Amino acid sequence: MEILTLGEKIKAKRKEMNMTLKELAGDRITPGQISLVESGKSNPSIDLLEYMAEKLNTDIEYFMESEEKQAAKICEFYSNIAESAINSGNKLRAQEVIDKGIHYAQKYNLSYFKGKLEMALANLKFINEEYEEAQQYCLSANSVFLKTENIEEIVKSFILLGIITLKMGYIPTSLNYFMQADNILNESNYMNEMLKARIYFYIASCHSKMNNVSQAIDFAMLARDKLNVLGNKKEYAETLMILSIAYSQEKKIKEALKYAKEASKIFNEINDVREMADIETNLGVIFAKGNNMDESFLHLNKAIKLKQDIKDETLADTMLKICDNYIQICDYEKAKEIVDEVLNVIDDEQHMYRIKCYEYLYKINQKMNNAPKAEETLLTAIRYIETLGYKKQLADFSILLGKFYIEIGEKELALNYINRGLEIFKEMGIILNE
Repeated sequence: MEILTLGEKIKAKRKEMNMTLKELAGDRITPGQISLVESGKSNPSIDLLEYMAEKLNTDIEYFMESEEKQAAKICEFYSNIAESAINSGNKLRAQEVIDKGIHYAQKYNLSYFKGKLEMALANLKFINEEYEEAQQYCLSANSVFLKTENIEEIVKSFILLGIITLKMGYIPTSLNYFMQADNILNESNYMNEMLKARIYFYIASCHSKMNNVSQAIDFAMLARDKLNVLGNKKEYAETLMILSIAYSQEKKIKEALKYAKEASKIFNEINDVREMADIETNLGVIFAKGNNMDESFLHLNKAIKLKQDIKDETLADTMLKICDNYIQICDYEKAKEIVDEVLNVIDDEQHMYRIKCYEYLYKINQKMNNAPKAEETLLTAIRYIETLGYKKQLADFSILLGKFYIEIGEKELALNYINRGLEIFKEMGIILNE
């Protein structure tokens, strides 16, 4: 796709109709005058444009359309294609059209479409687990939408910022973004029930992760009611799972199982194997919290089988839940075996799972009072993370190693690593308030 000048449009239409300069000129003007218009050396009058539009069987509005309007249409086209490509999992296609769209948006100073395309890029980076870049693009898009006062896009960008930061582990920051999205909808009286339901769902998720059980239940109930009315079965069932997890945090196993089974029934109806695997995983976690370890292992192993059948990328998540169970029952050797299995299952690109395994190995070695092995694990993890350039994880492990050195009385080493972690967070603009 390209932007055409007025002369280029006339020439393109003429060629499309296999018309010569002389045929287009007719008795009205000379072929030379048409040539001057097509080359951009002469500007036609409105009367002449109307004449050429009629001869070329098109509307004069097509000729009158500015380059900026053409660019806006192209950007809208690329934005829609990018969204479709992301939804279908075609990452390369998405990146290609986003780059093209951003080129036009920047060249013609189309702020709104620059924001739209940056949102698409943020989504793409998020899917690729490049969370810091995703956050930066989403913040840029959010800034654009705030200036253009486009309520729906503002709210969607705050929701995406919340999802990104939730994935990064900054739960209070994530909750703040979701609350901002909710406040904007309330203050603007903008009615969008699906956005409202999604916001309630994520606010409930944040409260659940922060162990704010009563708030998690309150917002999950609000989300459940809206999603039930909207007929969105998938998100309705996901909300029931939040309720299930929240009740399990309160040790109300009866209520937790009730909502988990309701969710399981819905996911069975829509034949969603991936969600069924997640349900089985959550049931395993709930039974473990109720100290029913046999039931917990049963459901977690069901989840593993489902995930193996569909080659699910989150298989390691469920395996590590089994590792949690072995740690809970103090079978540390079995826990280590599970971590070793995870390291064999994940591929070279699943960096975050490898980092998570180092965290588990450190925890297990601590439980076994094996300080040298715990130290070696953290140092190995830090070296690995340094090769990846993951700042947040490097900061987290540096601080973790610092705390370890405090425990064994190495105060100077402890101070060095803790300061290193804090400096990285400061460079990232992160304030530690959790």
